[in-house]
Amino acid sequence: MKNFISLSDALSLGSLLLTSITALIGGIYWYGNNEKKKYGLERDFGHIRRNQEQMQQGIDLIIKEIDFRFDSINKDVIEIKSVLRMPKD
Repeated sequence: MKNFISLSDALSLGSLLLTSITALIGGIYWYGNNEKKKYGLERDFGHIRRNQEQMQQGIDLIIKEIDFRFDSINKDVIEIKSVLRMPKD
């Protein structure tokens, strides 16, 4: 019976198969890591966006409080002027 595949051909074929499997596994890991990185970036941007929205809400609340206080001070000044009978501007 004649050998159809020589030893060097079998080693070459085995090397090709091993290289192909390794490249496939490497590609799967590369794709998985890219997806993890993409998910991480989206999550970080989401945190930054929510943090910015919370800061904006805090600033809006502070502005409303300052506006309320200025209105209160303005009413007090008008009341003081009326008691002292000064012109109201």
